[in-house]
Amino acid sequence: MPADSQLGCSVAGGYRPSPPTLVVTESMSWRRQQFTLLHELGHHLQRTDIDLGTAIVGHRDPEAFEEACCDEFAAQVLLPDDLIESRLRWEGVTARNAVELFKESNASRAAICVRLAGQLKSAGVVAVLDPDANVTFAARHGSTFPPARGSNQYANPLVRAVFEETDIARVIARDNAVIWYRSGVPSDQLYGQAAWAGDRLFIVMVEYSAPWKSISLPQGKTIERPPALLQRCEHCGAEFEVTTVCRVCRHPHCPKGHCSCPAAS
Repeated sequence: MPADSQLGCSVAGGYRPSPPTLVVTESMSWRRQQFTLLHELGHHLQRTDIDLGTAIVGHRDPEAFEEACCDEFAAQVLLPDDLIESRLRWEGVTARNAVELFKESNASRAAICVRLAGQLKSAGVVAVLDPDANVTFAARHGSTFPPARGSNQYANPLVRAVFEETDIARVIARDNAVIWYRSGVPSDQLYGQAAWAGDRLFIVMVEYSAPWKSISLPQGKTIERPPALLQRCEHCGAEFEVTTVCRVCRHPHCPKGHCSCPAAS
């Protein structure tokens, strides 16, 4: 069982105890369906095994701990240790390796997040973002609190650099990455790396010991509350706080519906 827990249910499915039934959303990709079915099987095992059940009940946050355990169970089935060890042997946990695991296996991006987060050398997060820079899944290691599902991360300098990059095959790294929480308060600065896997973005962010850098010491308390990311609309001239980006041109949305995409103007 993992030492860290993740708040909230992580999959679009369910488990019915009587009679034992696994439920999965048909609209998901086949990769995500596999992860979901294994996650829900994990719930069945937790509730029918005395030792596993005792461990859950004895945890300080039983519900979150059970969800994390089921995530870990599903991820380990889809991504066995030998595959993880062979892929991470030289570089460690990087966004590039997350993309390669997605190519080499049948595992979902969520499963890859869970497995890679467990291999981090320091506190950190491995997450997946959609084309609007919204979080679809996040797994953590250590004390770093993950971004909420559905939260927009465009104000993260790492994510913004990726969306401004024209070469989608390029792996982007920044030393000033931050996690934006729904409270409007960011994390301290993290070392981050990001890369596209199809139409989703893998991001890896750690407090120190970033495997893609020769030296990456803890940065400590770096941010109290930075100013909001502001943008001036090219159409109406209004200045606005960036919260979402256009799916077509990947530029920020003006509250009046404008962006830099000719198709959307």
